[in-house]
Amino acid sequence: MKQHHNFDELAFGQLNSPLQSTNSSPNTSNSRYWFSHLKVGQKIGIGYALILSIAVLGTSIGFLIADHYQRQAQKREEAAIEELYKMYQLKTSVFRVRTNQHKLILYMDQPKRWQEQYTLLLNYVEQARQVWFEFKTNYSIENPNLYDSVIEQEAVHRLLQAHQGFDTYLQRTEALFHDNNPSKLSPNKIRTAQTKLFNFMHSSSIFMIDDFLDDITNLVEVIAQEYQQANWELQRAEKLRLNIILGSLSLSIAIATLLAIYTSRAIARPIQAVTHVAQQVTEESNFDLQAPVTTNDEVGILATSLNRLILEVQQLITVQNDANEQLEVYSQVLEEKVRERTRELNEKNLSLKMALEELRCTQAQLGETEDNSDKT
Repeated sequence: MKQHHNFDELAFGQLNSPLQSTNSSPNTSNSRYWFSHLKVGQKIGIGYALILSIAVLGTSIGFLIADHYQRQAQKREEAAIEELYKMYQLKTSVFRVRTNQHKLILYMDQPKRWQEQYTLLLNYVEQARQVWFEFKTNYSIENPNLYDSVIEQEAVHRLLQAHQGFDTYLQRTEALFHDNNPSKLSPNKIRTAQTKLFNFMHSSSIFMIDDFLDDITNLVEVIAQEYQQANWELQRAEKLRLNIILGSLSLSIAIATLLAIYTSRAIARPIQAVTHVAQQVTEESNFDLQAPVTTNDEVGILATSLNRLILEVQQLITVQNDANEQLEVYSQVLEEKVRERTRELNEKNLSLKMALEELRCTQAQLGETEDNSDKT
């Protein structure tokens, strides 16, 4: 029992030796120390969890980065579409104002239809005024960050600076057609009003409206080019998104594979070391070998138990060798005693033979003496 108690102390010391060496070495990582104290099942579970986490995290980061670039491209495209819509809305409202002005001149002799067209004109004028107000509000000359290009900035600045009298034109239109309502005029005044409206439609203000429409068209073309550029960037962003996702997946798989290899080696290396020592012990009968105890998990316990078994077998062999040596000594001593005893017996036998021989000689002499006595 004392012998096994010593082996238990030795095994306990070997099992705790990694802890002592870890604490004494300042260069040893705390993560390795923590990992070495986990069970094999815990190591496998943590390895799978890390592999899945890296794969999910890498893929998620790839999706986030790709979606970021795609959202930026989509925002630029949506902004270009919105600008195009506003420009077409402004251009359409100006065209409608001009078209209804011509219709009102033609319908001067039809008061009922003129009133219908006049109501539409007021709606179109209000719509044009509202769209123009929103345009001036949204686009500021002092803020260059609103524009996607210098060409767009110059086109907007030219539109805002060269056509500041557009509101005045709309006011004049409203006032002029309001004052020349045919339902309130006599036939002679209707003709005069018609001539007045016709002259207004062919005055310098109309050329200003034509320039205004040309500048709007120019701005529409610039924004259309930006839309095409935004659409091309969106397609490129989608390709980049696909490449980033594939790259993140590949990188995640590579990292997960390396981590799986590291984890499997960290688990398999101690088992291989213990297996190698066990094979050497059984094949070479070398009981001086000891399995390295590098972890405190089941493998570490197995290595400690193997070392304890090797030590017990080594001690049993030592005891057996000592007993054999003692038996050999006893055998030699016994053989020596047997030889001495045999020698003594041989000597006694020889002495006995000599005594018998002397006794025979004496008997022979006695017989001869008796024979001689009888003859005399």
